[in-house]
Amino acid sequence: MNLARSIAMMAKLPIKHIRTGASVPFIANPNQTSFYTQLGKQLESEGLVRAIVLKARRVGISSASDGLLMMHCLSRSQAHAKIVAHRADTAEGLFRVPRDLARALPFAIGDIMTKKIIVHHPAGNSVLDIATAGSVSGGRGLTLSALHLSEAANFPGDDSFLALLPAVSAGPGSMVFIESTANGRAGVGKPFYEFWINSVKGKTGYIPVFLPWLDDPECVRDAEEASDAPANDMERELMGKPYKATKGQIAWFRYTLESQCQGLLPKMKQEYPHAAEVAFIASGDPAFTTEEIAYVRESACGPSITGHLDMVEGKPAIVPSRQGSLLIWEKPLFGHKYFIGADAATGIEDGDFASFVILDGTTGDMVARFAERVHPEALARQLWMAGILYNMAKINIELSGHLGRVIQRILRDDYRYWNLYGWKGKDDRLPTPATSNGPRVGGWETTTNSRRLLFDTFRTCLRAGIRGEVGGVTIPDEAVIDQMDLATLTEGMSWEVERGHDDILFATMLAVITCVQYPPPRVTGRSRRPDPEAVDPMNRMPMLVEKELSLSLGNHLRELEKLMKRAGKPNPLEGI
Repeated sequence: MNLARSIAMMAKLPIKHIRTGASVPFIANPNQTSFYTQLGKQLESEGLVRAIVLKARRVGISSASDGLLMMHCLSRSQAHAKIVAHRADTAEGLFRVPRDLARALPFAIGDIMTKKIIVHHPAGNSVLDIATAGSVSGGRGLTLSALHLSEAANFPGDDSFLALLPAVSAGPGSMVFIESTANGRAGVGKPFYEFWINSVKGKTGYIPVFLPWLDDPECVRDAEEASDAPANDMERELMGKPYKATKGQIAWFRYTLESQCQGLLPKMKQEYPHAAEVAFIASGDPAFTTEEIAYVRESACGPSITGHLDMVEGKPAIVPSRQGSLLIWEKPLFGHKYFIGADAATGIEDGDFASFVILDGTTGDMVARFAERVHPEALARQLWMAGILYNMAKINIELSGHLGRVIQRILRDDYRYWNLYGWKGKDDRLPTPATSNGPRVGGWETTTNSRRLLFDTFRTCLRAGIRGEVGGVTIPDEAVIDQMDLATLTEGMSWEVERGHDDILFATMLAVITCVQYPPPRVTGRSRRPDPEAVDPMNRMPMLVEKELSLSLGNHLRELEKLMKRAGKPNPLEGI
């Protein structure tokens, strides 16, 4: 199918206006034009169309999709195109568009019925028909060349719309349009949300198309109705960069918020989103504000190195590899103070990931992240090497359960790593021994209160970053940002991640609170991105490692002496 010729032909045919119901030429509006443009690029490069569309209500994408399905059947023989909606009345309403186009053609094409159009071709007829999601569940027995799934976020059943996708041929010219207004992140709307997120990440082969209400010329009222705009934070966001809404658009926003969304801003954002990230409402209250999510997304970028840590010539080293579990945004810098937060796991398949995050306390930048299903002994070795490489970083390990305690013991007793986190008391000192058997082991004990403290401290640092103040943090890792976006507040004002894992976010928070409780001098006014022209600091690592290993032994001995003295025990290493 020639997309440009199809659009030109549709522009000569009548369609009922979406709001007035009057017959008007089917000339593309700005949202439809944007949609066609992105389809055209994919069709040219790949020879087929696969698109998922997240949209505001009534922007005309259903009409645009169904018009293209009609053109698809006109332009090729033996085609089978199908429109699928979640309800029968919706499917029948959508079918009016291709039926009206077919009836308006200046030549006879075949049989035009209530729920089916048969286009006659010498080489074999083509068919366009409709169905509901329940009637074609699983897609069994279907062989389609084009498919439009309308309001896919509302499709019922465990299979949802995903089960219909294999029914479409992967041949040249085939088309699939998945379009919907958001319907939350959980329940019925979960498959659409997850497919959208994976498409944005480039994992599905479908191009993600977002169409906001701000690009709809119908979404405007008399500017005098909003002469006092901006009157609140939401309006300031809309009128600021990059959206630049006019007062006429703000007037429409106010009217629609009250008349169609009962004054509920979350509902307004879902039905009429101005940005893709605000469309999906979590089942609980979002743990992070839109401003905080937008702030961390500004710093998002790919790592400069992917690899793993290993011993090279007797010293820990970064070994680049494509499939490595360690992502590095910045190598260790001489004189900088680093902090590591670690969340352990069992290492079993399908279990949680063992993760650690490295924060440069001197700049506030997250500089590295490790995530892999490994057993505690392997994680302890990775932490030991990472700690040495990053200037004997202070390591904070989550202790709940036995896994963190195993890692803590291995680092302390087997690797003799001395710079481990300890909870500070009100006098800014490590606590006294908890039992008569010896000193209290450091690490992070997760309780309801300490989990909330992690969250509050992390948000405080985000807000400082937004304001450009000392103490702010920057997060370049998309995995952390995704887990932040999924985090919700519970009834007890704690937080949890609604879907998937929270391991990387938890490790990030541990690194941040360790930096806050053991604050180093801060350096400001530097770039947050690695400088490719800078001298490689790893050239100094042999000297640095030897120096820090020497310091670590001395510090360890001094720390052990203090702890044993507090416990009333003789120092077993005295005289060494």
